[in-house]
Amino acid sequence: MSKKLIICEKPSVARDVAGALPETFTQKGEAYESDHWVISYAVGHLLEQVDPDAYDARFRKWTYEDLPIIPEHFRYQARDSRAAKQLGALHRLMGRADVTGIVNACDAGREGELIFKLILESAPEKARGKPVERAWFSSMTKAAIQEAFTSLRPDSDMRSLEDAARARSEADWLVGMNGTRAATTKAGSIRRVLSLGRVQTPTLAMIVRRDLEIAAFTPQDYWQVDATFTGAESDLPGMWNDVTNTHRDVLFTDSDGKTYKDRINAADVAQQIVQTVTGAQGTVTSVETKPRTENPQLLYDLTALQRDANQRYGFSASRTLAAAQSCYDEHKVLTYPRTNSRYLSGDMVGTLKGVVSRVGSADPQYADAARQVLGLDTLPLGRVVNDEKVTDHHAIIPTDGDHDLSRLGSDARRIYDMVARRFLSVFLPPARLEDTTIITDVQGHTFRSSGTVIIEPGWYAVDAMRRHRVEKQAQAEQAVNEDGEAEPKDRTLPSVTVGQVLTCARAESLAKSTKPPARFNEGSLLKAMETAGKLVDDDEAAEAMKDAGLGTPATRANIIESLIDREYVEREGKQLRATDKAIGLITMLGDHLLTSPELTGRWEQRLNEIQAGGESREAFEREIKDFTRQVVEWFADKSRDDLRVQRTIIAPCPINLPDGTKCQGNIVEQRKSYSCDSYHGKDDPGCGYTLWKQMDNRSITLEEAREYIAQGVQSKDLEPDREVLGPCPTDGCDGEIIERGRSYGCTSWKSKTETGCGYVIWKRMRGRPDEVSIEEARRMVARGETNATPPREPVAECPVPGCGGMIVERPKTYGCNSWKSPRNRGCGYVIWKRPRGSEHDVTVEEAKAKIEADRADPDAAGLEPVVGGKGAKGRTKRGSVDADGSIARHLLERATWTGLDGGEKVTLEIPAGSQKGLPDEVAQGLVAAISLDKKPLKLWCKVSDGPDAARSTLEQRLADRIRKALAPARRPAAVLSA
Repeated sequence: MSKKLIICEKPSVARDVAGALPETFTQKGEAYESDHWVISYAVGHLLEQVDPDAYDARFRKWTYEDLPIIPEHFRYQARDSRAAKQLGALHRLMGRADVTGIVNACDAGREGELIFKLILESAPEKARGKPVERAWFSSMTKAAIQEAFTSLRPDSDMRSLEDAARARSEADWLVGMNGTRAATTKAGSIRRVLSLGRVQTPTLAMIVRRDLEIAAFTPQDYWQVDATFTGAESDLPGMWNDVTNTHRDVLFTDSDGKTYKDRINAADVAQQIVQTVTGAQGTVTSVETKPRTENPQLLYDLTALQRDANQRYGFSASRTLAAAQSCYDEHKVLTYPRTNSRYLSGDMVGTLKGVVSRVGSADPQYADAARQVLGLDTLPLGRVVNDEKVTDHHAIIPTDGDHDLSRLGSDARRIYDMVARRFLSVFLPPARLEDTTIITDVQGHTFRSSGTVIIEPGWYAVDAMRRHRVEKQAQAEQAVNEDGEAEPKDRTLPSVTVGQVLTCARAESLAKSTKPPARFNEGSLLKAMETAGKLVDDDEAAEAMKDAGLGTPATRANIIESLIDREYVEREGKQLRATDKAIGLITMLGDHLLTSPELTGRWEQRLNEIQAGGESREAFEREIKDFTRQVVEWFADKSRDDLRVQRTIIAPCPINLPDGTKCQGNIVEQRKSYSCDSYHGKDDPGCGYTLWKQMDNRSITLEEAREYIAQGVQSKDLEPDREVLGPCPTDGCDGEIIERGRSYGCTSWKSKTETGCGYVIWKRMRGRPDEVSIEEARRMVARGETNATPPREPVAECPVPGCGGMIVERPKTYGCNSWKSPRNRGCGYVIWKRPRGSEHDVTVEEAKAKIEADRADPDAAGLEPVVGGKGAKGRTKRGSVDADGSIARHLLERATWTGLDGGEKVTLEIPAGSQKGLPDEVAQGLVAAISLDKKPLKLWCKVSDGPDAARSTLEQRLADRIRKALAPARRPAAVLSA
């Protein structure tokens, strides 16, 4: 009997397809089989483009003269051994005599098409000749899968989609591979690879240019006058505003030439206004009330969802995508997430009320809104349905299936909540608001009072990003916007009439200064990528530009993560900050077309046109090849000097050295500090002068820095300015609770070894989008409350031989406390609470049993001993490598010292071959890390506190080098079987 082979993108999809088709399937190896179907799967991308040396062995060595590398035909290979195994299994199934046709059921999109076509292209010739059909479904519900298989599409319909996918893949390889090799061979090195890319480089350029704009920003001082008027039913707040244009000579104008009617250019003028109006009577000259409506937001596409999740929960783009993907393919409660459409197609209209009903029954918090929508005779579809704006996939909405929310993890539950609320809100009435503006004249000065009242919340009441305005108004508190900033208009003003006389009871002058543009966070960067760097706030205007954005919704998260992995960008809280490496690269590139978001956006638009059949793949590829040649030629005269970041010299270094001479360095502005340029690394720290830009909860301005430098004051000399919240509520403690950078804690805490009473309130807690304010913390201190998690007892001693650490329970794991950070992983032992494929958490008792089993047979568990560690009963940490100092002593016995009898510096040289005589694993580690078999290890430092101190310093540095060389590599996590 003939059968058709269905190839899915992931194993979970294959299981769902087998469960949806109306036949009985049995699992046979890597496939599910029935009378008419065979279902198997890829594991994402099974094939990837080969490296240049696969085309020619000489390309293995990076040389500028070999560029550009432009293959005549692009070749692909299995991604890894697992992919090769799965690829072979698929090829065998495709070649079976009883398989007479193949169905492509990979994800419905550009990348899913490429995954399948590469599998087909690499198959034996006999398999490639079989007819191919396409199953296209954007939801993982049974109904959606069954519908796709009752209306299979011919493969010829997918030709333009394949062309776009291949053009994208080949363009990224050409620009990325050649650009990276050209930049690295001319301006970088094999240890400092300068990665370039068609999408990543313009994205990085946006971040760098924003950071440079902030660094070059000079704040301008201005003043505002706030007043409070009495004589109405309640106090009326107002701000000085030159409504009548009678005080234009005192208005503030910024560096861009913009004049503000509510800002004053001098402190004495502002103070004079305060004195004039305080206690004086004023007259209400204007009361203007305007009704306003605000329509619901558009449905979510992936980028909009990632932006809002970043604003609301601080989620990274990749974290949001992972949660949305699990809601799609694992829990089947959301439709396909990797979409760039915010609309639905007309053929879905008949299913919408069914979806609303599913959401309403999923959780009581959605029930009222769902009933309101279901009660409508006709759904308002004008801003929801638009066939012209739905290509591969429609907007992200809940599915028309059972929604068991109890199985969702915390991230997935939050993402579902945002999508469900947005879906319900688009059918609700617009929000009706009322804006009120009151003008009060006092002694020739006018004050403006503004307020907004929500008359009917409409969609506000359910949408996750707007509900806060309704809740705050109900509590008679000021609302905050999506960035957590106060919304001054969201307040109710007292009722007044024109001509009414009020008294200015209070007035004050507020000194302020202009602010630089905000740094990018992931939300704002995603929006900038979507609109190719153009700042567009309006949703519908941005919608019109998204075809010319940087990358696609599915790739933008990976672009951001790759910039971080390649040490171009660092996360600082929610902000993204460019590193020196990135600043040097983009400064060197200048206005090169590779940094142009608009150019790359136009390329992305052309890929979409290829996908729609409006442009040829060949024409696009010709342009990309020409551009690749231009990129290579541009680097011809570049060198490492072009990559250096120029530092701004602030002043000569004020430090007097121990020998009585003055440091010859200069204080320069670094990213996080003002410091002496005599620093040349850990082995040559110079005089060490450092003044951090961020001290406690305040920033040190350039003017303040100059004053401190002139006085010879640095950060270690400054006493922190702490605000006291109250006496410590811990019994018997005489300390006070003060504000610190990340917490409010007791002054009895001195260090990790002198922890005091341990009372602390953390400013930011998991699951809470905002920080604990100082007012809230003050109330918690008065009540004796804390949000700190009580310390847990250790589960057991670590089973890794020689570690000596303790296994402690953490939110998602049972892990060794030798772990300190991603760069200092300790022994690496961990048991995940929720192993992959399991539906239940590992209990403490099960974890203890696993630990004891691993302790009894560490070899079977794959646990490598910690080199030089203490016995199993001794507490240790990552520094336990060479804990007894025997390795260091062995090397020091063979070392040569110079400079101990006089001179400016002391040198310690460990000769090549000194590893001989050490245990094999130690010797191999020293050879692998520092090539001690081929070259000596040289360490040196300046003599500042005498030769004995220098000797001690270098011995400690040697110990650090040994620790880094022999620290255990990251081992696979210990996983408890379900």
